[in-house]
Amino acid sequence: MIINYTRPWKITLYVFLAFLKSLQIVFVAFVFQKFIDFAQNPQGSLIWLTAFAILGLLIFGIVGIIYQYFYYKIIEEVNLTLKRLTADYLVNNRSNNNNIDSSFMTNDLKQIETNSIKAELSIISDLIQFCAAVVSAFVSSWIIALVFLIASFVPAIIQSIFGPKIEQNSETWENLNSKYTDTVIETHSGVEMANIYNVQYSMVSRLIKAAKLMETALFKTNWTKGMSNELTMLIAYIFSMFLPFAIGINFIVSGHLTLGTFMMISQLANNFINPVVGIFESFNDIKTAKPIIHKIKKIDLYMKTSKNKKVLTNVPNTFQSLQLTNAEVSQGKQMIFTNVNLKIKSGEKVLLEAPSGWGKSTLLSVLIGMKQLNSGSYKLNQFEANGNWSKLHEYFSFIEQKPFILNDTLEYNITLGRQVSKANLNNAITRAGLTDLVNEKGLSYLLGKNGNNLSGGQNQRIEIARALLTKRPILLADEATSSLDQDLSMQIHQTILNNFNGTVIEVAHHITSKERAMFDQIIDLSK
Repeated sequence: MIINYTRPWKITLYVFLAFLKSLQIVFVAFVFQKFIDFAQNPQGSLIWLTAFAILGLLIFGIVGIIYQYFYYKIIEEVNLTLKRLTADYLVNNRSNNNNIDSSFMTNDLKQIETNSIKAELSIISDLIQFCAAVVSAFVSSWIIALVFLIASFVPAIIQSIFGPKIEQNSETWENLNSKYTDTVIETHSGVEMANIYNVQYSMVSRLIKAAKLMETALFKTNWTKGMSNELTMLIAYIFSMFLPFAIGINFIVSGHLTLGTFMMISQLANNFINPVVGIFESFNDIKTAKPIIHKIKKIDLYMKTSKNKKVLTNVPNTFQSLQLTNAEVSQGKQMIFTNVNLKIKSGEKVLLEAPSGWGKSTLLSVLIGMKQLNSGSYKLNQFEANGNWSKLHEYFSFIEQKPFILNDTLEYNITLGRQVSKANLNNAITRAGLTDLVNEKGLSYLLGKNGNNLSGGQNQRIEIARALLTKRPILLADEATSSLDQDLSMQIHQTILNNFNGTVIEVAHHITSKERAMFDQIIDLSK
């Protein structure tokens, strides 16, 4: 992960700092040997030896602080890169099965930080620390160092046994955690319904059931990983400490090794054992994150492929006509609509009427290219356009029954972050009937979650201003006024039908006769 999503110079600097930091262990072991040698044979100055030790530790302390800075900077950079990648995928991938939800953007990406990014950085530092300790120990006594070194790899047996099980349990937990998050969202959305029908207990039980499945899977993952780590540590103590110590003491007793040298190697040997154990624990952590890493790799591949395939479309500024001939859409065995024929010319204000459930929203999805006709023809400006999202959607602005409002400023909700001129913005605000609101609240006014700080009509006008600002030739309105009262519905219709110079296509199943009279063409889809 860190190689793919961090700048190379940062990784190089991190490796260099990790190397300098690893020398602290060698320095401490060397000073430890000198103190023992001094205790056995006092020569030189103990004060100077102590001062040398303190000064060296201070220098290594500074190195350690710089090392920690870059350690957390790399984590920050990878986290931001992954969030940018997944956000880009979330917004640009129109597939309903994109495997990205709130759980992935929060819990799963946090798992990547804990169990992959940090684990990979730890493997690098532990490996460097291990190599520095091994080289230093071999210089002092290669025989005792070799004993400690061989013993350090015995814990690998435990890791090879538990590794596949940890990975399997982790994948199960990742799936159940995603389901739990979906259940939380559904429960939150269904609070009002639960209270109306007095099914609070049932909804809570459903949520707790999902939580129990998720927590049980997490327990199994953590328990397997914890048991593996404990057994690894136990084996490490037996084979990497007690047995090598017995051999070393035998060398001292027989006069082949001094106590100071043996204690120095023992000190260094801790950095055979601890890094090796740490490396295997880090590999276990990475195994728990593998399902999420696999998902990120698929996202990364998709985004790179889609960017390579992306072709800029030259959308003309003018719209002449669109025509549906014998249009049919089905989903599986269910027929949504069939035998639909429409012809709409530039500048026309068209009302499409049909009862609820007919498939009006599906028809609008066909017009903008989100859905494709199963049979029939869809032509725009005399050219076949069926399912051509990349070309079609550039012709349309959209006003929905429930306005899409972000918890952000009034200006951002109108522009959606696009750079627009002040004149164009003010023109859209005026034509959408938002002048009084802007004068009262200002463009920096925060609208709240789902636009809770404004009325329904004001939120609807924001969508209208957004559509007018885009200056696309066709305005689609999907039940845009069905949730508003008659007076407000009339005001909205006057705005979109009188203040928009292009083509308007509205689908609705309940509007007044006065509003109907404002349209050029009324088509009853049910007939």
